[in-house]
Amino acid sequence: MKYDAFISYRHADLDLYVAKKVHKALETFKVPKAVAKKTGKKNIKRVFRDQEELPIGSDLGDNIESALSQAEYLLVICSPRTPESYWVQKEIDTFIGIHGRDKVLAVLIEGEPNEAFPPQLLTDDEGNPVEPLAADVRGATKGERNRKMKTEIMRLAAPLLGCSYDDLKQRHRERKMKRMAAMAAAVAVFALAFGAY
Repeated sequence: MKYDAFISYRHADLDLYVAKKVHKALETFKVPKAVAKKTGKKNIKRVFRDQEELPIGSDLGDNIESALSQAEYLLVICSPRTPESYWVQKEIDTFIGIHGRDKVLAVLIEGEPNEAFPPQLLTDDEGNPVEPLAADVRGATKGERNRKMKTEIMRLAAPLLGCSYDDLKQRHRERKMKRMAAMAAAVAVFALAFGAY
């Protein structure tokens, strides 16, 4: 696959803001060594977002369809504006037609799931109601959304890396603890050196 993921979103201010944040967070995500060793994936290489990947003056339909066929996962940025978007609906339908439903992930940014998720994400192939795997970054302010993004990005990164969310979260926590222990040791050494002086 050329892309680890394709980000589908409505071109509204908040949707675009979150799409950019998700794009950057995934492409710069630091994979814990234990997870990289287990999965064989050291990073998330490429994420498609139309404003970043499409050449100027290109044929939108052909390029989008080509990118969707070359993407392993589809990430849908979901707000109450999303179900109204013709292009988001078309991207979801195209992706499901090529890769199936199990590789579609949602990012809930505003509203409730029943009003923000497109209909294709709320039912299975037989029309039975389902609740898609979703990262929830809803918040009253940008700061609140950004804080949630730091933890919820792992919920999106885990399937892209081929590991479980719990495993990724635990490895991330272990790495943080090691970093804090190293900092504490450095402060202790500095304090001893300063005290001896």
